[in-house]
Amino acid sequence: MPISTAVSRRSWLHNALAATTAFTTAGLGLPLAAQAKAAAAYPTRPVKVVVPYPAGGVIDVTARAVTDALAQRWGQPVIVENRPGANGNLGAQAVHQAAADGYTLLIGSTFTVINPLTDTTTRYRTSDFVPVASIGSTPNVWVVPASAPWRTLQEFITQARQQPGAFNVANPGQGSSNHLGLERLAASAGIQITQVNYQGQPPFITDLANGQIHIAPLTATLALPHIQSGKLRALAVSAPTRLPALAQVPTLAELGLGDATVVPWSGFMAPAGTPAALVAQLQAAIAEVQAQPAVLQRYATLQAQAPERPQDFAQLVQREQQRWSALLGGAVKTARAP
Repeated sequence: MPISTAVSRRSWLHNALAATTAFTTAGLGLPLAAQAKAAAAYPTRPVKVVVPYPAGGVIDVTARAVTDALAQRWGQPVIVENRPGANGNLGAQAVHQAAADGYTLLIGSTFTVINPLTDTTTRYRTSDFVPVASIGSTPNVWVVPASAPWRTLQEFITQARQQPGAFNVANPGQGSSNHLGLERLAASAGIQITQVNYQGQPPFITDLANGQIHIAPLTATLALPHIQSGKLRALAVSAPTRLPALAQVPTLAELGLGDATVVPWSGFMAPAGTPAALVAQLQAAIAEVQAQPAVLQRYATLQAQAPERPQDFAQLVQREQQRWSALLGGAVKTARAP
């Protein structure tokens, strides 16, 4: 069943462009000796990490678990700057324009792949950043208000098919993993649901608990306390396997909706042209602090999954770009509330 749309043909999906992939991890034109010398002295002053999301969101909190540990390791301040807006583009553009010297980094995520594919106003390409190191992922949980009549995702889908467009779904950001997940769920289940846009996940939780939003993909970090308190009910998890903290909740794949599984990812990115020796030093430092028991405990508290090899981030970003450039051309649009 096609998904209805209440927006103009300027829809983000209608702007899908052909993707190109060219990840640069070497300093352009810099002698190897100069790269090594710069890396050996790094950092000699504060490092700024731009998080293009509101403070308190799962990516922000996960990033701070790593940046706090890096500050201790380096003996230099690591300043987190939250710059939300324009679906992540405000923060990304600031880092894109920064010097490629390792002192301004971006916490990139799905939007760094999606925005260049779908938004003609985006002034950077994915290849304008060097994927340095993953900070892991936090799976999404499909949740409804505790007062909702649906006990299973199948029950919600059945009613949504009977009442096209009658139910609201929260979209915390165009091009986010949540947005892509809800688009894929709507397409896979053959339902029409109306998007209500928010800046990040925390702002819509109250509306969801009050029933103004009927369903939403919410990261496990944020969802779990509200599920445990009885405000929200979990219907499914968007993850390869069930989550230990929600062992009774099935995965989308178990419900026959494996195509809708979208796992959020995020990680450190640097401006293209950052010297390879400096990138390698950053990767080693991030891997070291992520192995610290205190950091692993913070990950566990956040329901976040630490990466096995942070330095594999470039390959992850490349796979994601290939996946979404292939899918977006035939993606189905979700109706949006005015």
